Amino acid sequence: MQAVVYNLAGDEVEKIELDETIFGITPNMALIHQAVLRQQANGRQGTHETKTRAFVSGGGRKPWRQKGTGRARQGSTRSPQWRHGGVAFGPHVRSYEQDMPRKMRRLAIRGVLSSKAAEGRIVLVDSFAELEPRTKAMIEIIKKLNIGDSTALIMTSGSEESLEKAAANLPRVHTMPAHLLSVVDMLKHNYIIMPRASLELVTGILGNTGGRAKYKLAGSTATNGSSNGNGSSETETQDTEPAASATATATATRTATRKKAAASESIVASADPSEEPATDVRFAPSDTQQETAEATLSDDTETGGTR
Repeated sequence: MQAVVYNLAGDEVEKIELDETIFGITPNMALIHQAVLRQQANGRQGTHETKTRAFVSGGGRKPWRQKGTGRARQGSTRSPQWRHGGVAFGPHVRSYEQDMPRKMRRLAIRGVLSSKAAEGRIVLVDSFAELEPRTKAMIEIIKKLNIGDSTALIMTSGSEESLEKAAANLPRVHTMPAHLLSVVDMLKHNYIIMPRASLELVTGILGNTGGRAKYKLAGSTATNGSSNGNGSSETETQDTEPAASATATATATRTATRKKAAASESIVASADPSEEPATDVRFAPSDTQQETAEATLSDDTETGGTR
């Protein structure tokens, strides 16, 4: 898709190619509607509050007795049906925040930009660097760009004081940084004016190269995707070396455990069954305990086993 770039005098400077993935897609109207509702809901403060019957002072005494008056039973003068009573189902402080995945948000913005581009309502300007900070100068530029009395949204790539001052007093012209591009603001204005710097910024964010930047990890010497001559990248080689060393260590540990178990089994198998098992030194009686046991046994024998 081609677009014409104008200067501040309204003359054609050049023609450039716009990214089809941003300015040439079919808008998803349901997604754009969801994005608009989300942005409007997130703009609500949610600080509304009403008092229920529990928060209204007074009403602690029963107005009249339960029976015998002929009137309806009442328990408090602060019930919702009473004057000066509490509110039954009034609003309370709450959050209206809605979340939306990044891919869906950017797809909605691309859909609005594509719709504006298809209608010819995106005006590309070379630069606003030579603009004077005067309202009259901005009015002349709007006329030369054939915008007329329609509303216009000017996307800036950064802080441009002269441009902001020139458009400050015009109720139908507003400025906004390009990185804060929103669906509601674009739909509120008939035309979108974008300098070349803002177009590059929007293309970098919403294009195929847009997204979170990938940084090299601290301490790594190889770059992402660099080849080492064997058809594999150096990053993959560095990742596989620790895994190989860990596998070798685990194999050696299993081998040592098997050898130890085999040696224990061979010792048990070579033992003579006729030999008496050795007494554990930890549980063998001491000499004093042995003498005491023998003396007790001799006394029992002499007395006939009775005491």
